[in-house]
Amino acid sequence: MSTQAWSVSADQKFAESEIGRRITVLKTEGSASQRRLSDLILQDPVFVATRGIEDLSAATGISAATISRYVKEIGVDGYAQFRAQVAEAVHELIVPVSKLGLRFSAPGPGPGAAGESLASAHAQMQLLTDAEMLRAISTACKLIADARQVWVMGFGLSAHLAAILSLGLQPYREGVHSVVDLGGTEAAAARLVAVSESDLLIAITFPRYSADVVPLTRYCKENGARVLGLTDARVAPIVPHCSELLLAPAAHPVLSSSSLPGLALIEALVSEFIISDVENIKRSEKLATALACFVSG
Repeated sequence: MSTQAWSVSADQKFAESEIGRRITVLKTEGSASQRRLSDLILQDPVFVATRGIEDLSAATGISAATISRYVKEIGVDGYAQFRAQVAEAVHELIVPVSKLGLRFSAPGPGPGAAGESLASAHAQMQLLTDAEMLRAISTACKLIADARQVWVMGFGLSAHLAAILSLGLQPYREGVHSVVDLGGTEAAAARLVAVSESDLLIAITFPRYSADVVPLTRYCKENGARVLGLTDARVAPIVPHCSELLLAPAAHPVLSSSSLPGLALIEALVSEFIISDVENIKRSEKLATALACFVSG
């Protein structure tokens, strides 16, 4: 894929561009191959803007002829013009952060898997500090404060992120529930029966996305709850069912996804929530007193 990092705000801006909107329509309403193409283009428009039709065919497993028909369906005469329009849309949005391909081109031995992983984590963490992310965190804090109850849900590796978020919030407001606990998906669904229109669901999912999170997120939305999604891209499967989004990049040079940006975003969210209410000073004192007998140093 592309060797330049794609920021959270750039993801939204590309989706809202003229070419991005047309691609989004086919992602929702197109054939299976059109949806697959749309997913890749929305996730990595830099790749499309810098590669030929054969490269896109190899990346998606879709024939060049089918890609040409897709381009015409969008309203563009040919792939070269399509690539130029995508390039124009992303030109001002690409964050100039080199990724791992550039490291391999440097003289001397490669960094190895550990070095690649650490370099990738460092680069992606830098993408979380833009002004739009800070506004999104502020909005999320208000949703958490205003909700009657807060339900935090994540499956697979995202279950650990959900647990960290739940534990971070529980000392500072009542009614924070971890959805995924003993009993698996069926028990999680049973817990969510209590969700109402005054509640907030925080749904967390990163690649590989759990199939279970989508129907449960949709159920909560249909029952009137606000839904805050914490995921990696606007093409993630929970996005159509979310009221608000917090996006953290999750690419990793070896693993299916990285949890570090998501964890950093959770820590930032909890920190912002704690300082948003002066009463949390008293709650912090109570927490310190309660833990005093169980910690050392």
